[in-house]
Amino acid sequence: MRLYLAIVLAFIATICANYSLYLQKRELNVLPLISSKHLFPTLKVLFTNLPWLQAQGLFFLGTFIQAVAMGLAPLSIVEPINSSGVCLLALLAIYKLGEKAGPIDWVGIFSILTGLFMLGISLAGQKHEAALHNQFVLWFLIILFFSIAIASFFNALRKRGAREPIFIAIGTGVLVGINAILIKLGVQDFAVRFWNESLGSALGSPYLWLALFLAVTTFFLNQVSLQRGKAIMVVPILNGLSNLIPIFMGIVALGEGFPRSGGLILMRLGSFLLIIGGAILLSLTKE
Repeated sequence: MRLYLAIVLAFIATICANYSLYLQKRELNVLPLISSKHLFPTLKVLFTNLPWLQAQGLFFLGTFIQAVAMGLAPLSIVEPINSSGVCLLALLAIYKLGEKAGPIDWVGIFSILTGLFMLGISLAGQKHEAALHNQFVLWFLIILFFSIAIASFFNALRKRGAREPIFIAIGTGVLVGINAILIKLGVQDFAVRFWNESLGSALGSPYLWLALFLAVTTFFLNQVSLQRGKAIMVVPILNGLSNLIPIFMGIVALGEGFPRSGGLILMRLGSFLLIIGGAILLSLTKE
């Protein structure tokens, strides 16, 4: 009964999240373009737009329901359901927003979706407890992936047209993935500081403040990529990279390791290749 409830909740969560993204995209298409030149007036228009705010509320509701589903069932069940929700977004984007994609774009999109599905299955029976395994490797990876994100944003400035939002989405997805690790470590660091020292020391955790900064930054970058690009292309990149990065960093820096089964290991490695390959294909899209 508990498993069936988790499956139902997972489907409800992904419907809420992806329908919310459709609503956000619909509103962003008619709102002023988000840019650094007129940032504050644009943000004022954004945060006074009731349909956009309602879409954000629906997204957070979906996130909350997904968290409950994850508490009731293994990630190997919840994650594939979560990734399948992008199909709903694709249908809405095509039939409601009139978005189109070329053959190579569809190969990239389905490559990422297949990779996400395989990544979810490869999580079967594996524990994911964040325990700082190698601090040097951790910060090396954070700096490396942060550099990749900056390079993606730099490419977005250089390449106008169809490629610009793709590179913004790649950079944003990488930052969201980094932030997932920082949040894990921040919660752990907060608890240790709180019980061993004081609340003031716990609130001074550098992981928490960096995670908060990245959360706010990626929220706005997500809106920018969604407004300037096609939802059917931007969202798979965001979902793919934001799931891949923390899993990879968990294996290398947090000692989480690979699955025990040889088949699941191959599936995990294959998912990495499919997600990265799909993102590369989409980054080559013609203007």
